[in-house]
Amino acid sequence: MGRASPAAPMTAVVCLLLLLAGGCASQATGGRGAAGHPSARPAAGGTAPGSGTRELAGEYLAIAAPANRQLDQEVDSYGDHVRGDLGAAESALRAEAATERRFDQLLVRIKFPARIDATARALATVNQHRIALTELQAQSASTAALLSFTGSHKSADAAVEAQVRIIRRQLGLPPPDSS
Repeated sequence: MGRASPAAPMTAVVCLLLLLAGGCASQATGGRGAAGHPSARPAAGGTAPGSGTRELAGEYLAIAAPANRQLDQEVDSYGDHVRGDLGAAESALRAEAATERRFDQLLVRIKFPARIDATARALATVNQHRIALTELQAQSASTAALLSFTGSHKSADAAVEAQVRIIRRQLGLPPPDSS
């Protein structure tokens, strides 16, 4: 028997990540997921991505799945505390911003082809706007002030979700689950 190619272990890891990610992390309530719901299947009506695209999809899912799980917890914490514990709600918002920032940092490090890289950078840009809004919201002096950001946050979430749908389509992934 011959030796396995150097790429074989990486391919196995990517395949394992795709299989494991398929059942993980639904998008956060309120649509705040960093990267939508991960799945290993190609988009309905789409073609299966090439091996390079599959590897990129695996890299994307490797950062998106944990970010979405973390955001789910932070969004839930915010929801649990927004009407009763201003400090805890603000802390959850700061945690959301930190998770989103980390996702962006990891996303732009992936070596995407130019077309997908442009989408990744657009995703990071709209997410930066959402982060700024979240950080501003975290400085609120009252519950009413916290809640006054709801409409703006929904708009920011929609902008992020639009870019997520595009990058997932480019990577041959299905669209994220809607909440």
